[in-house]
Amino acid sequence: ASLLDSTTHNSSMGYVPRIAVVGGGVSGLVLGKELASRGLHATVFDTGEHACGGRASSREAADEQGRRFSFDHSTQYMTCTKGSSFESMAKEWAKEGLLAEWPADRVGTLKDGSFTPFDDGVVRYIGAGGLRPLADFLAEGSTEVVRPQWVGAMTPVGGEGSKRRWELASGPRGKPLGTFDFVAISHNGKCALRLAETAKLQDGSPAAAKTRASLQCAFGARPTEELKKQRKLILSSVWALMFAVDNPLNVKDNMEGAHIVGSEVVSWASNITAKRRHGKVRTDTDGGGTQCWVVHSTPQFARDNKCPQEAIPKSVADSVIAAMTQEFERCAGLEPGSVKPVFTKVQLWGAANPLTAAGVPAVFDSETRTGACGDWCQGPPSVEAAAESALALADAIDATFSPTTARDPAAAGRLDAAKVRWAPCSGDAAALGAFPGTNVPSMGEIAAAPRREGGRGSGGRGGRGRGG
Repeated sequence: ASLLDSTTHNSSMGYVPRIAVVGGGVSGLVLGKELASRGLHATVFDTGEHACGGRASSREAADEQGRRFSFDHSTQYMTCTKGSSFESMAKEWAKEGLLAEWPADRVGTLKDGSFTPFDDGVVRYIGAGGLRPLADFLAEGSTEVVRPQWVGAMTPVGGEGSKRRWELASGPRGKPLGTFDFVAISHNGKCALRLAETAKLQDGSPAAAKTRASLQCAFGARPTEELKKQRKLILSSVWALMFAVDNPLNVKDNMEGAHIVGSEVVSWASNITAKRRHGKVRTDTDGGGTQCWVVHSTPQFARDNKCPQEAIPKSVADSVIAAMTQEFERCAGLEPGSVKPVFTKVQLWGAANPLTAAGVPAVFDSETRTGACGDWCQGPPSVEAAAESALALADAIDATFSPTTARDPAAAGRLDAAKVRWAPCSGDAAALGAFPGTNVPSMGEIAAAPRREGGRGSGGRGGRGRGG
């Protein structure tokens, strides 16, 4: 029999199962590394032009004079549930010098110019030198990483169950990317759904119906009562404002990062330069006193100021920069106009955070040999949820291809039987997501979207899976 028709997946007999992981954010990278460590061939596909990482990435930029700046423009820090698998993982990353602790007196909440540092004994990890080194470390653990590579089509070959294989391509009738024994989709949003929708049998019927159904999605923050009615993933958007100043801002009490309370425009602000120094890495490369800052919007502000995120109109960018800068100054107790940036950029994360969760550790279908993982599975959204979902899917895949030697032989059957039940993420999630083991200001109730004529498009692809 040809390899495609073979039902043998035992590496001891010479054949190593090939797993495709589509999406190189935290979940995909952890999944790839975990599968490779268990003797499976894991290929991670990612669209990042400069690096993997998705939301756990850093953006490098330069001004007209060639001075370089670096920003943590999405994930700001991470926490762990005590005793969790992720806590062990994070401690290992810290030992590798990839994470550093953020002193509690430097991060907290900010309201009307008053900064209140956290005082809860929780360890808050930041990326040492940003999050790119962590993403690079995880990527090195996979069998191979292919980037920048868009995966736009998956075609079934063979039969069902153990006979099923998948041929991946850059798109319908696009560049072939290889044949795999299992496809794990580790990103979400419209692009993940479109990929699953290309999986069709010869009669045109869905070839991965369970996985496809789990990837149904819509965008835009909305009231909780409306979220309760949804039977799919709802994703919020967030604007990230990045700016650099040559003259340090006169913020109070050595504040380096803060969840902002009581603003309808901004939800977070962080002095990336100061934060990075706890990892013994400077942000500015010119040796001067330049400060790099990141300010995040609220999901409601992003929804009400949406646009095509791959081509942000200058008028929208200018309006968002002005509104967010002015509100940051007010919230931080700074004099109006005191932020005088030498560099400014905005990015719209169209698929920033899940507002609903599927209620399963991961999605797994043994019959079609497909699955999905991410922080949207169990929720609420966090680095921990992304990593734990990847571990759950790794256990199921391991049990499928190595039933006698798998770490958890029952994992495949257990996850296969799990039923997706969508529900709003828990109320303690902030605009940036959740931080397990601690309390952060909740996102607050979202007002209904204003009715408007026409509209300027919506945030879709991008953000997730795109390295800075």
